[in-house]
Amino acid sequence: MARSTDEQFLHDWVIRKVHEKYSRQYSKVHINPGEEKNFEYNGAYPDIVFENYDQIVQIAEVETKETINEQRLEKWKDLSELGVKLTLLVPQNMQNAARDICWKGGLVAKVNIGSFDVNLNI
Repeated sequence: MARSTDEQFLHDWVIRKVHEKYSRQYSKVHINPGEEKNFEYNGAYPDIVFENYDQIVQIAEVETKETINEQRLEKWKDLSELGVKLTLLVPQNMQNAARDICWKGGLVAKVNIGSFDVNLNI
């Protein structure tokens, strides 16, 4: 399912912000925003790949309100079986929905769920 333009913008913005923040903590942070395929890991292109000293230590997939659904479960299962920790980054108000989907799909022990929140102070 394709994201709307606004959701795609948010998705890619979160990926870039995570890259910016965690580039200081990991030796390399690889990103695949949008349809870009900049970094492959075990045949997959996760949104974010965290590397320390030539070892992949974690992958992350950024989800938006439109992509937190049971149709994404197969992708999450595939990513969770790549041999490193998978973290789903979801909007803060969607954490319970993502957790419920993972629970029903048998992924609750294989996937970490993190959140993001966007505040605009105008």
